[in-house]
Amino acid sequence: MWSEWWNRFLASDPALRRLRTATRAAVAVAVTLAVMVPVLSWWGQSPMLAIVGAVVAINSAVGVNDPDRRQQRITNLLLPLPTTFSLVLATFTAPWPVLHILLFLAVIFTATYIRRFGPRYFPMGMVAFMGYFFAMFLKPQPAQLPALVAAAVVGALATFTMRFLVLRDDPEGVLERGRRTLRAQVHGLLHAVRGLAEHPDSPQRRRALHHHSVRLNETALMLENTVQQLDTIDETGRELLRQRILDVELAAENLLTPLMRLVDHPSGGDTVPHAVSALLAVLRTDPAELREATRDIAENIEQHGSVEVAMAVRRLGACLAELATATGELGEHRGDLVEQELTDERTGETEQDTETGLRRLEVRMAVQVTCAAAAAIVLGQLVNPNRWYWAVITAFVVFISTNSRGELLVRAWQRTAGTMLGVVAGILVATQVTGNAVAEIGTILLCVFLGFYFAGYSYAVMTFFITTLLGALYGMLGTFNVSVLETRLWETAVGAASGVLAAAFVLPTRTRHLVRSNTEEFLLALRDFLRGTGTEISAHGAVTAPQESMRTLDDRLQQLHRSARPLMQYRLRSRRSQVQRSVTVISGCAYYVRNLAVALPATVDMVDADTRERIAELLWALADAVESMTGEAQVDFASAMSAARRTADALHDIAESLSSGPSSLHRAIRWLDRVTQVIEDLARERGIVPTDRQAASRS
Repeated sequence: MWSEWWNRFLASDPALRRLRTATRAAVAVAVTLAVMVPVLSWWGQSPMLAIVGAVVAINSAVGVNDPDRRQQRITNLLLPLPTTFSLVLATFTAPWPVLHILLFLAVIFTATYIRRFGPRYFPMGMVAFMGYFFAMFLKPQPAQLPALVAAAVVGALATFTMRFLVLRDDPEGVLERGRRTLRAQVHGLLHAVRGLAEHPDSPQRRRALHHHSVRLNETALMLENTVQQLDTIDETGRELLRQRILDVELAAENLLTPLMRLVDHPSGGDTVPHAVSALLAVLRTDPAELREATRDIAENIEQHGSVEVAMAVRRLGACLAELATATGELGEHRGDLVEQELTDERTGETEQDTETGLRRLEVRMAVQVTCAAAAAIVLGQLVNPNRWYWAVITAFVVFISTNSRGELLVRAWQRTAGTMLGVVAGILVATQVTGNAVAEIGTILLCVFLGFYFAGYSYAVMTFFITTLLGALYGMLGTFNVSVLETRLWETAVGAASGVLAAAFVLPTRTRHLVRSNTEEFLLALRDFLRGTGTEISAHGAVTAPQESMRTLDDRLQQLHRSARPLMQYRLRSRRSQVQRSVTVISGCAYYVRNLAVALPATVDMVDADTRERIAELLWALADAVESMTGEAQVDFASAMSAARRTADALHDIAESLSSGPSSLHRAIRWLDRVTQVIEDLARERGIVPTDRQAASRS
């Protein structure tokens, strides 16, 4: 039982990234407060000023995500500069309210727009906004600016010490954690397999199985991305490690097809869960023993008259044996890894595009955020003239990591719901710990840790802990009362509403438009993989490093999943079915292409020049078919698929003429056939070719 829960914990946090980030943030805040509170007391300044240092420490811990370690250090040390600039600007313009507010809007626009220049500018923009915000909150005098700057410097240095000296990412440790996480993801997938086998009619079990499959793909993709930054082993070693990671992922995914045949078989009955449980019980054994156990189970089933079920069990056992082999081999290769911490959820960074002006994402978002902040200022002052800035911070942060109206609506609702529950928790916490300094500080640090540990899991949970933290903070300052947290709740609702209105009416980006755009990006990546692989086969007679193209394809798939989530999870079932169906077909396409990428290198090495040329021609025809769905086609879909079928028939004839049994060519042809079929299915989903029902109605 303990090992099962530990595996679930590992599977929920790839490479323990969230745990380490939350620990760094909490400890950095603790160090900042431990240093600054006595210094401020000695200085004759309010201990409240240490909050600025804590804010810089948090942003340094969670927001600095440059791909290079040296650049991360530089960014970390630069953060006090924009903080100081904002503090000075806000402090000296405070006597002129109109100018004060206009400059706040200018800071908001700039802090959002500069993200276009790279990952370094995301945390710099955040601390610039936070510096101005907390200057409005603390209302410092010019004489207090040196103390505020000192707090910002101490906060940055505290995080620098934790991240690069105390809790630094040891390359060997990152590799080991990544391996454990991948195995834990596999473990979770297999438990979902057993759950579905025991409850084959449960939609929840099927969704859970799909969820585990997606998480496995995300973890494998994260590990493959880190391999690219290895600098202490040669390219051969990196390629070997990438291949083993891909082997684990594909072996796990290949379980699903025979499993679904096994679960859905009408003659399976109680045999299915018993067979799957027996197979999983011997998963940790040697692959040879696993094959022997599979054979015994299948023979036992066959004796009871279920021949087809027995065959499915054999296929399932073969996949499990491949999985055991792949996970075992993954542990044999050890090299230095540098953890790539750049993720869309935490940085909101988007890819560079060729758009200009208001068409550019960063410009459009900067305008939206500024308009949302302006609306929040006006509406927030109607709620409370003294605390309207809480509405502004909500309007600002709900735009982080959102690229469409649907994503922002979900985020705004999560922040409001988290604040609502946090207000209740904050009142309860404050009444219990107020007056006990140790309990107050402990509660604040615990809320920092839990808030940022769950930040990548649930934005609502993070907001809950941050709001609870405020209850303890106000109690420590002696200013706590229920009306303060009630005001925060109303200001949060106002800020969330302002963000939604700005996203809906100011240069809006519809969620469906973003899904279509990400689908186009996936199709272009698929086209590039097919065409590039075909060209490589024709020109060089070999396939080298297909994982590079597959990594791009998987990146596009993850972007599509994220953008489609509001339509699939937060819409009525009848209105989300089409998007869900399209995403499912695209996910299947990526799965078949991954298997094709594994099968092709060995196949190309074994066949003659004529067969290689036909494989290249088939890949080119499929690339043309995919391109025809993007609006950039030189050939229409029907002509491309007709050429693909002719070439595929020729390859089948060659395979059938072989005197030997199933070969690598047969395997490659099988995956090529499935890629061809799923491309046709995708064309039907996109309305490029009629569905069977449409064709029948026309006839």
